[in-house]
Amino acid sequence: MGEFLLDTEVASRLMRAERRAVTNLRRSGARSISISSVTMAELLYGARLREDKPSVMAAVRAFLSRIPVHLWDKEAAEAHARIRVAAKRLGRGAGIFDIMIAAHAEALGATLVTSDVAIKNLKIGGLKIVGW
Repeated sequence: MGEFLLDTEVASRLMRAERRAVTNLRRSGARSISISSVTMAELLYGARLREDKPSVMAAVRAFLSRIPVHLWDKEAAEAHARIRVAAKRLGRGAGIFDIMIAAHAEALGATLVTSDVAIKNLKIGGLKIVGW
């Protein structure tokens, strides 16, 4: 398999070393895993909401130091606009950040790792999706 781009929920589960996510990663055959800078922003936001627990930010920083982060770029922005318009025309929706992450995966030619049913229901042509 090629590169896998993790959405925020899957990245969070791997960061916490949840057994199912770790097992799926090991079985996936992924050559590499990475995240979008959008996912990075969501992880940092979540950690800042928990400032009463410094261990959460420490865990996020440790995770971010070990995983490649793809910067949002023009290709991702173009894919996002196209996917979002197509979804709107079909009367389908998903969270804006979720669509941004899916668009980023498509622009990178990576497989998106998500359990987000709304993203799966968008049926984004050319986007490979696996669920962990």
